[in-house]
Amino acid sequence: MAHLFPVRSALARPAALVASLALASLLAACGDKPAATPGQVDLARLQSIDSEPGQWLTSGRDAGKTHYSPLKTINRDNVGRLGLAWEFQTGTNRGMQATPVVVDGVMYVSGVAGRVYAFDAATGQTRWQFEPQVDLRNARSACCDIVNRGVAVWQGKVYVATFDGFLHALDATDGKVLWRVDTLNDRSRGYSVTGAPQVAGKVVVIGNGGAEYDSRGYVTAYDLATGKQVWRFYTVPGDPAQPFENSGLEMAAKTWDPASKYWERGGGGNAWDSINYDAETNLVYFGTANGAPWSRNKRSGGTGDNLFLASIVAVNADTGEYAWHYQTTPGERWDYDATPHLMLATVKHAGQDRKVVMQASKNGFFYVLDRKTGELLAADPFVPTTWAKSVDPATGRPVENPAADYSDGQPKLVFPSSVGGHNFNPMSFSPDTGLVYIPAVEVGMILAEGPEPGPRQPQRIYTGVQVAFAGQLAAPQTLPENMRHLADPAFLKTQPDIRMGAALKAWDPVERKVVWEFRNSSFMDHGGVLSTGGGLVLQGGLDGKLRALNDRTGEVLKTIDVGTAMIAAPMTYTVDGQQYIAITAGTGGGGWNMWFPENIAYKNGNANRILVFKLDGGVVPQPEPLPPPGPMPQPPKSTAKPADIAAGGALFAANCGICHANTQPAPVPDLRRAATLQSLQAFQNVVRGGAYQMRGMPAWDDLLTEAEVGQIHAWLVAEANAVWSAAQSAAPAARQGVSEGHL
Repeated sequence: MAHLFPVRSALARPAALVASLALASLLAACGDKPAATPGQVDLARLQSIDSEPGQWLTSGRDAGKTHYSPLKTINRDNVGRLGLAWEFQTGTNRGMQATPVVVDGVMYVSGVAGRVYAFDAATGQTRWQFEPQVDLRNARSACCDIVNRGVAVWQGKVYVATFDGFLHALDATDGKVLWRVDTLNDRSRGYSVTGAPQVAGKVVVIGNGGAEYDSRGYVTAYDLATGKQVWRFYTVPGDPAQPFENSGLEMAAKTWDPASKYWERGGGGNAWDSINYDAETNLVYFGTANGAPWSRNKRSGGTGDNLFLASIVAVNADTGEYAWHYQTTPGERWDYDATPHLMLATVKHAGQDRKVVMQASKNGFFYVLDRKTGELLAADPFVPTTWAKSVDPATGRPVENPAADYSDGQPKLVFPSSVGGHNFNPMSFSPDTGLVYIPAVEVGMILAEGPEPGPRQPQRIYTGVQVAFAGQLAAPQTLPENMRHLADPAFLKTQPDIRMGAALKAWDPVERKVVWEFRNSSFMDHGGVLSTGGGLVLQGGLDGKLRALNDRTGEVLKTIDVGTAMIAAPMTYTVDGQQYIAITAGTGGGGWNMWFPENIAYKNGNANRILVFKLDGGVVPQPEPLPPPGPMPQPPKSTAKPADIAAGGALFAANCGICHANTQPAPVPDLRRAATLQSLQAFQNVVRGGAYQMRGMPAWDDLLTEAEVGQIHAWLVAEANAVWSAAQSAAPAARQGVSEGHL
């Protein structure tokens, strides 16, 4: 029951009207002689980007998406003078994960759910804004917020995918929709789209998410000019009684147990994040997610590698035909997606220059692969890793640790956690230092087999496991009874530190080791990274601080307090010789529905911003702190039967809890405090009737019956009464929040 745009929603405004008004404003500002057609990026220009150091032409600046810029006007010596040039407040309050693209002085950046903003990159003047008509029902089956990770700009068009699965081609001049295509093949299943499109030759490629639900992953290529579908590559096999959609799936099907009927639940393997393209090989590269469900026992009878889960896959850009794959986690059962940033670069291997694809994967290993053949060149842990002891260089397969396999029915302590050693936040590779700067996470988890599945529940989350953070072993009473024995001190002495943390790590891909690291304030604090020719590495934090570090030592040279959490990667560009640094600000993604005290949103809220800095800029305005929550309003009396209350609790957990954590402060309402709790009919009007749809709360009339909504209401009323009654006899409580270490 997600509230998507609590600060301000403009989703109801026609996109064409918004674009037309913006164009009128632009022409008024520029006269009747506008500059050359905006958004002119093509292959020749991208391949010669070194001759245009002030441009940032892709989400990672260059074709390899290295997130490195050679600009050096802002450098170690003068970064202390960095200040605000301009900012834009988007009016939304969810996760901001996109890295802006800047082409010829125009900034293009996506926001919540696939909005797009175009600015004069020097002044921040809005040129146009695209506000799509999003079907909010997709938010019912989205684990990790309604974010968007960027746009692709190509030959006068801006490509963006909206959260509800539509791919748009916009005119880079005015934001007008040139074409729009539905990328989802089955809207009865739990799909969503949060990734950035990838231009690959004559096509634009997009994937999707939903591996925690009931989806079957795939990537699709569309004609750049018309939006016509050119090819589709499914990442896991379907019903083996049906023809295989491509040759790769015939091979993949042999690694699944057909008796498990895995295709009925979808199988997962969604390509929800990184996609890249190499024009030299004409290959599209993408990483795939975990299986649906996580548990291989429940997904595939406990057997098989289950291709192409947790894999890096290469396909022909013209046809979608399978070229090669490398599976990072065979038989994936730990939620170790291979979806983090795929970076193309040239590095030394055995004394020779090799053109490679690199990934710091969720499973804790840093992989270097030959990008033409998929040959494994290196695989080394960059965070504490216990699920596998190493990777066999001869076979490319991990040497798994039996003590981390919960398939035997016993809970296991495993490192890293499902947050991953590295997640979606972009890393950066500097050719100056030869180092890859990784926003890394050091967290373990406890995994155990969960209840056996019943019939597939459409668009409902189902992982098939019990999961908790390793940090909870410090307070074992917070864990289920079957996990508490793992808190034995003698056992923990044999394991990595259960304290949860994150660090910016400088990784040498040639020497295969960490050179330096900077410890972040929280385990969730692992924002994307920029490195520059000025000897700097920049990273935003959940604590609201933008930091500039020495790229060779990790020394912090400058800290700017912006007062808003940052998880996206910064970028840099020039206009008329002036260098700027930009970042989108707003916390979100995994764990988006609760703010812990270490997150500045707990104090200041999460009003989204786009922030741009320059030398000798001004002070960043600070958001107004959130007011303290008022007292719990007196709820209606709880009169429901205990059986209905219990059923309502189960329904809330299965349907509502993924968004409503019922904490304060939080990005979505604590339903125990909701005014609609006073009236069952009002509650029905919101949940089934869609009364708050334009405020971000989708209707559930197709998934929940009137009786089920009544049970959810009964459970919330009972919960509210328990909290209210306790408050009447207790001293004033401290402000409620969520502490790290608790799911």
